[in-house]
Amino acid sequence: MDEAGRGCLAGPLAVGISIFHKNFFLNPLPDELQEIDDSKKIPPAKREFLLDSIKKHASYSCVVQISNRWIDKIGINPATEYAIIRGLLRAQIDRIYPEKMFLDGNFKFKNIPSYFPDLDYQSIKSGDSRVFSIAAASILAKVTRDRRMKRYNRFFPGYDLDLHKGYGTKSHRESIKKNGLSPIHRKSYTLKS
Repeated sequence: MDEAGRGCLAGPLAVGISIFHKNFFLNPLPDELQEIDDSKKIPPAKREFLLDSIKKHASYSCVVQISNRWIDKIGINPATEYAIIRGLLRAQIDRIYPEKMFLDGNFKFKNIPSYFPDLDYQSIKSGDSRVFSIAAASILAKVTRDRRMKRYNRFFPGYDLDLHKGYGTKSHRESIKKNGLSPIHRKSYTLKS
């Protein structure tokens, strides 16, 4: 699992989940998956291509998005855990029961063990550059969230959401000062100059 949009000023948090059967790794990677890496290191067009390849080869994949309003209500860490739990519950509906979960970052979640007592999960710093399934999840999350932010740009002009995807760039901060907050901005986040 990996997320996109955690530190954004606007838009949802997206948590990508990619599950590969352990037997998948007994064979050489398919050619179309050779370039999987941390989504931030891959050009947008290549990420789009890899998204379809990941969905084709993964036993299960999904992206759970959590709205800015829900993030404001419960906080970013609980929102991240909530998305993970929802994604794993979706997997169970499809009769997928992972034994181990690798998560990018340095997270300790208190509710996951109560929902999934048999799931062994491990947080790995820079995991999106080191673990194939985390890198795949990072691509799922990034592409899905970027698509949403491009759509939001049409509904909320004046913020250039299609360019910075809601991250706190200088131009984004300036547009907030000029236009105020839109309905997709996170009100619990502070604007730093």
